[in-house]
Amino acid sequence: MKKIFVFFFIFFIVINICINTYAKYIFDNTYLAANINIDGEPPKIEFLKVTNTNEKYEKYANKTHTITIEFRLKEKNIKTNKIGDYITVYHDETPFYPRGYKFIEEKRTGEYIYYKYILSNLTSNGILKIKIGKGAVVDTSGQINESVILDTEITLDNIPPALSFTQEKIENGKINAKIEANEKIREINGWNLTGEKTLNKEFSCNVLYPLPVTDLAGNTTTLDVKIDKATNIIFRYGSMSESPENDWQMGNGLNQIAGQKIIEKDRNIKIECLCFYWEGLDKNAIELNAYAHTYWGEGKQGRCYIHETRYKHGYNPGKNQYATLGNGDIVMADGYYSLLLGGAGMNVAGNPGIGGKPIPEDIAEEHPFGISAISAKLRDTSSEYSVVYQIWVEGEGWSEPASDGKEVTVAHDKPMGAYRMSLIPKTEKQYLIDLWKKDVGSNNMK
Repeated sequence: MKKIFVFFFIFFIVINICINTYAKYIFDNTYLAANINIDGEPPKIEFLKVTNTNEKYEKYANKTHTITIEFRLKEKNIKTNKIGDYITVYHDETPFYPRGYKFIEEKRTGEYIYYKYILSNLTSNGILKIKIGKGAVVDTSGQINESVILDTEITLDNIPPALSFTQEKIENGKINAKIEANEKIREINGWNLTGEKTLNKEFSCNVLYPLPVTDLAGNTTTLDVKIDKATNIIFRYGSMSESPENDWQMGNGLNQIAGQKIIEKDRNIKIECLCFYWEGLDKNAIELNAYAHTYWGEGKQGRCYIHETRYKHGYNPGKNQYATLGNGDIVMADGYYSLLLGGAGMNVAGNPGIGGKPIPEDIAEEHPFGISAISAKLRDTSSEYSVVYQIWVEGEGWSEPASDGKEVTVAHDKPMGAYRMSLIPKTEKQYLIDLWKKDVGSNNMK
């Protein structure tokens, strides 16, 4: 009986030892299988998106714009990643080093890493291309990425357009102005763009102002639009100051400075009267007002020593009133029947005006009196034209330019020594105002 018991005991132990040995064998095989890593796909770089801050002209850029290239890396098992060191930037086929750049890792999701490459201050010229070289990324299996090239189709252009300007007489004394560029240029309000490189505009009167012309990349060349052969509308303005000649200093819209010749001899001389003439527009089309600062004071009048017309101390013809060729004092000025505002003799010693006290000689020698404010506008506010004007005052320089009825003055007791005026299309007036603003506070007479 004991032998039977021992036999079964030994048999039971042997069975358990075999079972445990089998389980261990299975466990060991499962453990080894989990560590087998099969990666058959090499790292892959994909370009996703290109953006350009040159709005509306995204296919062109210059050094003022920022270009952002977005791309991603597909790889889970990365051993080394040196993408930033493997990026090359080209213009056409020529590599160059960008002056401004940022390489940013944006995010990681699953098997992807997303990047941005931001370029700025690109001073080169040509088609922008980006290359990420072979071997930038190595996975744990030793596989590497292939080289990838992105043609952004963005033209880098840092060369301003070359321009030519011509004016051609057309019907009724009008002028067709033509600007031709050597490359594609942007549209300009008020001008007709044809063939992407040529601008045309019709002018009725003479003007002179700077026009900025910009190519698609944002480079600008400024040229002078000088219309000096138009006769459809003629506009003239002038001034007279006390001088031995007592002659008119005239301008016709080409930025001439009325009074310049007198103040070049004596900057203390003041303008005493203004004249204006136009044709091609209704006689009442242009409305003008001037403030006369006199010795006699408020409520008094003076008489022009040359034309025998009267003028007031203060606003002429009156505050919030305007004179025209149809309702004002008309005199012969420089060969044209012109509107007169003010009058000669404001600084003549002994001049009593009309019912006033004679001007003392010591005061007259200082020439303290004259026209100190002007305003001008088109009666028809829907007109395509604007009047732009600016005055110069000794000790103050050029005033801020004004237009379309706004009064321009330094002070009513500080008469001007010179002024300039232009009748100009509304679409162009800001260019002229911007030019004249550069002279504010200066004595520039060029």
